[in-house]
Amino acid sequence: MRIALVMAGGGGSRLWPASTPDRPKQFMALGDDASRTLIAAAVERAAAVAGPERTFLVTTADLAPAVRAAAPKIAPDHVIEEPGPRSTAPCVALALLHIVERLRRAGWSEGQIEATPLAVLPSDHHIGDEPRFAGLLAAACDCAASTRQVIVLGVTPTRPETGYGYIERDTGPAQVCRDLALYAALRFVEKPVLARAREFLASGRFLWNAGVTIATIGRLAEEYQRHTPALWSALLPVASALREGSPEHAAARAAAAYSATAPTSIDVAILEKLADLQVAASDVSWTDLGSWAAIREALPHDDHGNATHAQADARVHLLDSRDGLVWTDG
Repeated sequence: MRIALVMAGGGGSRLWPASTPDRPKQFMALGDDASRTLIAAAVERAAAVAGPERTFLVTTADLAPAVRAAAPKIAPDHVIEEPGPRSTAPCVALALLHIVERLRRAGWSEGQIEATPLAVLPSDHHIGDEPRFAGLLAAACDCAASTRQVIVLGVTPTRPETGYGYIERDTGPAQVCRDLALYAALRFVEKPVLARAREFLASGRFLWNAGVTIATIGRLAEEYQRHTPALWSALLPVASALREGSPEHAAARAAAAYSATAPTSIDVAILEKLADLQVAASDVSWTDLGSWAAIREALPHDDHGNATHAQADARVHLLDSRDGLVWTDG
C-alpha cells in the first residue's frame, strides 16, 4: 500500500498573466487538450503509484473547488483545504493529520498507518516520461517502507540553472534499493547565482531538487514532532476535531493554527535537519515550470527553436524568429 499527496496550492506568480491568483499555473495546459492541465497530470502520476482511492490533494480553501473539478476521479473529501498559503511545511503537516484520520476511519490499524509510505508531490511540474517517473516513485516508496529512511528526488542537471534549488550528494558509493541509486544528502542550496550553478554542474555532486519527498507516515510524523514541535502542537486540535466528526471545528482550529504560523518550507523545517536523508539520483526528464524560459523548454520546438502554444482556432505566424516563445489563450 502507498499513499500519495499532491500539493496544489501554489500561486505561480512568475507566469503572469497566464497564471493568476485565482487561476494559478497548476491549472495551465501545455498541450492542445485544455483538460490536460498540470494538476491533472500530477494527479494521474500520483494515482499510478498509489491508486486513486489513496491519492489526496491539499490546497487553499479558495482554490479547492477548482482543484476538485480538475481531479474528478479523486473523492471530493480527499481534497484537503488549508486556510491559506503558508508554504510546504504547514501544508504537509495539516494534510498528514487529515490522511491519518481518514485511514483510521477506514479501519487501518495504527501500525499499518505508520508503516505506509507517503509520496509528497508538487502539482505544477512537467515530466517528460510519465511511466518512468511513476516507476521511480513506486520504487522510492518501497525503499522508504523497507528502510524507514526519508528520500527526496534529485534530477541530474543538464545546464547551470539559476532558477532551481539543488541538493548536494555524498560522493561515496550509492546505496542501491529497488534499482534506485540512493546517496546521503549533504545540503540544500536554493537558486544559486550563475557562477555557483556552473561550479555545481562541473562538480557532478549536485542534483536539481525536484520537490518530491517520500517517507513512511510514522517517520514523517516523528520528524515533525522532533523538529517543529510548536507547529505540530498547534495543529493537533485539528486531528481531535476530525476524530470527533466535526469538520467545521477542524477548519476553525486549522485557521487558528495557521494564523500563528510563519511560512516555512519542508526543506528548511524538516529535511535539512535529518542526519540520514537520502537523495535518489535520476536523469528523468523533469522541468520546474517556474518561469517562461522553463515553459519554452517543456514545449516542442520548430526548426528555428521556436515554441508555440495556442488554442486550436488560433493561427500563429512566425517571421524571422528564432528561439522564441509564443503563448496565447485566445
